Order: sequence, then structure tokens, then C-alpha cells
Amino acid sequence: MAEGMKRYSLKMRASKGDLHISGAEKIVREGELEAYCARLLQRAMKHSKGKPDMVNLKVEELDEGDILFLQALPVSTVQTADAAEGMEQVRHFLDRLGLAHTSEILSIWQESYGMRGAILLDADTLERLEPDQERGVRATYMDRDTEGSRLQDTCIAKNHFNEALVLATKVVNHPNILAELCISDDPDYVTGYIASKELGYVRITCLKEMGSSNGGRVFLFRGNHQEELSGCIDYLQKKKVLVQWPGDIHLTKRSGEKG
Repeated sequence: MAEGMKRYSLKMRASKGDLHISGAEKIVREGELEAYCARLLQRAMKHSKGKPDMVNLKVEELDEGDILFLQALPVSTVQTADAAEGMEQVRHFLDRLGLAHTSEILSIWQESYGMRGAILLDADTLERLEPDQERGVRATYMDRDTEGSRLQDTCIAKNHFNEALVLATKVVNHPNILAELCISDDPDYVTGYIASKELGYVRITCLKEMGSSNGGRVFLFRGNHQEELSGCIDYLQKKKVLVQWPGDIHLTKRSGEKG
């Protein structure tokens, strides 16, 4: 491969004491590394949760042949007036997936607030499956495939929608993941989502109160714990994924949903 054409994983994590401030990751070409390191450093230092006292940047060369290319999930939006209505919408979509313990799942979701990673939850038994329940399971090594169109990706500020769609697309493409639930922990962003292969990526416009730093995610798992759990965790944490946008993403408004 020609010089400058290799791909690299770039990860940023910022914290202040024990408080997580910001995190982000990219998969970029060698010639883009310097620019993206600078952008992520600026993003870490100008976050709404405060200025960190520690910023870690990790750069890792990738094997091109290890990268999995996925099509982005179809996107729709449900407008909700407040957090209570938003949660009722999430409950409705969980019911549509045929899950028997929707109230318990929503309650356990709150246990993920403040965790660095996600809760990995058995959708049927409600057993938490993370090896480290304080840290959770982190989905990493992913980015939007912007080959030839990086001009769309030059801003320093976080693009919640793009980053969440990438993560959700990777997560729910594993055969043992039924769905993902997510609320951002950014205090100035109240939109969350539920995602699955069946539903696509469903944005819920209000899932918490403005100014709240509560946020977290749950991955709903179904499968044989002994034979399939380790493979699922390995995929979430190690598989390299680039998500391809099928032209412009249209935010389709869902109608007729329960509210």
C-alpha cells in the first residue's frame, strides 16, 4: 500500500479526576492523523462538562483486511414533548420487539448512568453479562466511511447523530444483539434512541431534562452465554467497522406511534 494510505484508529478520552468528560474515536488515513489529533484535543478541552485535567490520545495502525464495512441503519424520528413521553415511546418499541420485561429493562438502563461503557443485558433473564460491571462493555473501533468526503467531517464539535448512528449500526449487526438503548450524558443534548435490525435507528427527541448529565446505554443480548457471549464482547470491543452512508440520510418522521 502506498505511503500515506494506511488506516489508523485514533481514540481520545478526557477526564477530570474520576469524572469522565469526553470521548471520541476516528478511523483515518495516515495523512489525516495530525489534523484529527488536533481536532479531538480541541474538542476535549472545550466540552460542556468542563475542562479535563487528563487527555489521552491513542493511535493504532490497522490491518485494512480486518475492516468490516456495513450499511448504516435506516433512520426515523419520533417527536416527544418531554422525557416521560420519550420513555413511553421506548417502552412501545421494546414491546414491538416482543420483549417480556420492558419495565425492568428501563429500570436497569438507569444503572448505566455514569458508566464508561454499556450494560450488556440478557433480554430474557435480565442478567447483567459484563465481565466488569463498573466499567461495562465498550463498543469501539468504528467510524463513518467518509472516503473522498472528509469535508463533511471537519468540525471540532461533536456530531451526536453521526457518531451514534455509527455505533448503533455496528452494535446491532451482531447476531446476538437484539437492540440498543442510549441516552447521551451531555447535559445540553436530550435526544436518545433505540436501535435494532428490525426497527432501524429510531431517534426519540426527548429522553431526559435539559441540563441533566444522566446518560448511558444498554445492549440487549440473546444467546448461549457460554458459547456466544465471549464472541459478542470480542466483536463489540475489537472488530474494526466502517459504516457507509447510502447517500443522504433522511430523518423520516414516524407517525401513529403510541405516546
